[in-house]
Amino acid sequence: MSSFSSPSSSSSTPASAKKKSRTRQRNRTPSKTADGTGNDTPKGTAKGTTKGTPRGTPKDNPKSNSGGKGRGSPRRNNANNNTPGSGSRRDRPIYEDHVSQQDLPTYCQDSKVVIYGKFRGVTTSRRSGYVTPSRPPAGLYSPPSPPTPLAKDVYVEGDKRKNRVIDGEYCYVEVDASCFEAGDGDDQAVVDLTEEMEAMEGAGGKAQQRVPWSSDRKQFELWSPQHDTLAPLPMSPLPSTPSSRAASQVTGKVVSVVPSPTPITVVGVLKPNPNGKGVLLYPVSNKLPAFYLPPSVSRIDVLARGTYNPGSWGTRNYFPRLSDVQIIGNCVDVEAETEAALRAEGIEHTASFPAPVEACVLRAVSAGRTEQGWSPTPSEALGRRDFTQDCVFTIDPTTARDLDDALCISPLSDGSGVLCSVHIADVTAFVKPKTSVDDEARVRCTTVYMVDRVIPMLPRDLCEIACSLNEGVTRLSFSCQFELGHDGGLKSDKNGRRKVWYGRGVIRSKCRLDYRTAQNIIEGKCGNGSDVEDDEYWPLDRRPVDGATREDVARSVRLMHGVAMRRRKRRFESGAVGLTRVKLAFKMAGEAKVPEKCEPYPIWDSNRVVEEFMLLANFLVAERLIVKGEGAGLLRRHEQPTQKGLTEVKEMAVACGVDIDISTSESLQRTLNAFTKRAAATGDPDDDLKLQAITSMLTSPFQPAEYFIASEVDQNEYHHYALNIPYYTHFTSPIRRYADCVVHRVLQATLDGSLDEYREENGKDAEVFIAERCNEMKTAAKRAQERSDRVFLSIYLKHNPVAEAMGVVVGVGEKSFTVLVPEVGAEGRVYLDDQREKFNHKLVEDGKGGKTIKVGPTEKHRVEAGLDWQNLDVKLFQKVRVAVTCKEEMPVDIKVWLVGPY
Repeated sequence: MSSFSSPSSSSSTPASAKKKSRTRQRNRTPSKTADGTGNDTPKGTAKGTTKGTPRGTPKDNPKSNSGGKGRGSPRRNNANNNTPGSGSRRDRPIYEDHVSQQDLPTYCQDSKVVIYGKFRGVTTSRRSGYVTPSRPPAGLYSPPSPPTPLAKDVYVEGDKRKNRVIDGEYCYVEVDASCFEAGDGDDQAVVDLTEEMEAMEGAGGKAQQRVPWSSDRKQFELWSPQHDTLAPLPMSPLPSTPSSRAASQVTGKVVSVVPSPTPITVVGVLKPNPNGKGVLLYPVSNKLPAFYLPPSVSRIDVLARGTYNPGSWGTRNYFPRLSDVQIIGNCVDVEAETEAALRAEGIEHTASFPAPVEACVLRAVSAGRTEQGWSPTPSEALGRRDFTQDCVFTIDPTTARDLDDALCISPLSDGSGVLCSVHIADVTAFVKPKTSVDDEARVRCTTVYMVDRVIPMLPRDLCEIACSLNEGVTRLSFSCQFELGHDGGLKSDKNGRRKVWYGRGVIRSKCRLDYRTAQNIIEGKCGNGSDVEDDEYWPLDRRPVDGATREDVARSVRLMHGVAMRRRKRRFESGAVGLTRVKLAFKMAGEAKVPEKCEPYPIWDSNRVVEEFMLLANFLVAERLIVKGEGAGLLRRHEQPTQKGLTEVKEMAVACGVDIDISTSESLQRTLNAFTKRAAATGDPDDDLKLQAITSMLTSPFQPAEYFIASEVDQNEYHHYALNIPYYTHFTSPIRRYADCVVHRVLQATLDGSLDEYREENGKDAEVFIAERCNEMKTAAKRAQERSDRVFLSIYLKHNPVAEAMGVVVGVGEKSFTVLVPEVGAEGRVYLDDQREKFNHKLVEDGKGGKTIKVGPTEKHRVEAGLDWQNLDVKLFQKVRVAVTCKEEMPVDIKVWLVGPY
């Protein structure tokens, strides 16, 4: 796997996309609402985000992953199930023919509104998904713009309306005409948002206007942006009635699909076809449909993979077909489950690299090879700024081997603040464009961190030897220096200009700290001149080298901590949102891949120190790319969360006595901060649990942040919602992220005046495709990592089942509910139909979208278990007793059982 080409279906992000609003008397255009996520926390902070439908309205499909009857299963006696013996109607087309590229112009002439975009399935149903309007790439038909700007996403529901599009494929969607017409009845998808628009208007009936970021004094004093753009408008809750809310959703049907030029690997569980004819594969991903298999495949209840050839799904086949089916392995087998997790996300590469790539790396590092590893030659260090005498140090996880960032801090001579240096491994000094190693890195795009293995983006000779900023050795860096006041704000001169330096350097790290040791220093447990304390709290292999003293390093760490914490406090006060969820850490039993210990990954102030300085360096580099990059910069943005999702979470929280202000990221964080202080002041454990539950629920309306090319998006849409800043990029992790390598190249081009050469070498389509590829692989790696966590948690629970624990209800369906179980740091679904011999249940709805499941023990269970309770109301934030075990069916997962009231 050494190279690839840009598929014809790639596309760039649209400059903006706005929701249509049609009132009874007049048309108005509301402010833009879109999806985003706080997934951009730099190194040092555990993170986790859940995507999909808000938990207030989950689907009840306990067997959606395993082939049981559910929305993803074929109907038993449906002629659309085109298998032998399915009936006399089997030759009748099930789906409409796709409109060809040649016929699309004619099709769109008849007052039809057609948009192009990427289809994104949803995890709650294999039968629906969303399409985000975007601009087709060169060579594909570009439909006329809609008469009024659409909402960001067009919803497609039902197999026939999906019309054979697969998650991740690009397609053309015809928007339902009813979305542009006012009408009567709740069953019409009429865009009638009068109430919403009136709520978004200011006093006197005038619509609010976007204002520059610089008008916010707190933001300006903290970030001092040199490039001003417009901040997004505050968000208002949608109308409270379900019918009004449903009316705001734009809907449509797929009329044409642009098949991917490469086959798609599908991973899932083999189950019998419900009609008794053959075997089906039910994908691990609920976003994909079931697949027909060749007649030769007869095994069931095993994990398997197969190949889907895009464009091969015919109009007479209820499901698409797979070829080249291979068995992966059995349930609760770590190797099989891990391979399935990787292959399901399209991650086919391993920790090894092709011979041409390894040879390319050897040539790149050959000049500096030494017995100790690698050191730059005089010619390689020529023209670089020398930082080798500075007290530079690294702070990383204990097990980290590829250290791609280092820090340095010193007081300014006039006492007005500090000079900070962020040194990043200069990966692009070795990884040159259009080489075998660069091609391979573009394919991989990111390092994948599974529980039991790491799949690197770059070969070991680069990751751990030539690039890693190890202590006591000279390394090449790409550095960013800036001045901060003691309050953490960026310093500027009297003309408002900041003192920031970007450039290539040479460093020599004096100390390799881990987070635990750095935290010990911050807490004053070591680094105070006491050998006794240091022996206990400062491991020998983490001590300074090259003549630096422990006092030197400790002084720098504490100075950096003070500035970082003051800056962090101001950052959250000015609107940053932190929705950090529990990240699990596993300890394995010897060589066996069976976890003997599972506990939350600790986050300390030492993690937050690194986070603050990495985040600031990323911001400053983004600014340089915008001001000097002439549109060539690779940036990262995070749009506002979905208005519908946030509104639902707000309503759920209010119903349970907690009001949250969703208008801006600042107001949201302020609400959470106030509730956190209340929980701390009262000491009420219920308040703390409510906070955990609300935080968990708030992640649902968030979508992943995305990379984009600066010239492809309106500058006023660059903003990052979770960080609450006008622009952002990734600069600080080039060893494990290809996007950062691209940023390094553009940054260097702005410094040495070679932007024209860079543009000539990288055409616009290639830039856009790289951004899309980075988005896809970052998402794939994240999903694979989350699946790996879930697999190992399930295996841990197989050997260490939890007989009884407290769970907090965070979502209620018709026959099931979702609980957050703090003891295991995870959420799970309780399916009451699986316990029908123990519990009776009945759904009660309040007419306002609220749901309660009335649960009571059966007479038999009450007598046998000696229960002293009769009724349990399962509703949001209700505490219940649950048992947590391993579901030993494919794919393996945790299984949560109801025990009773808490």
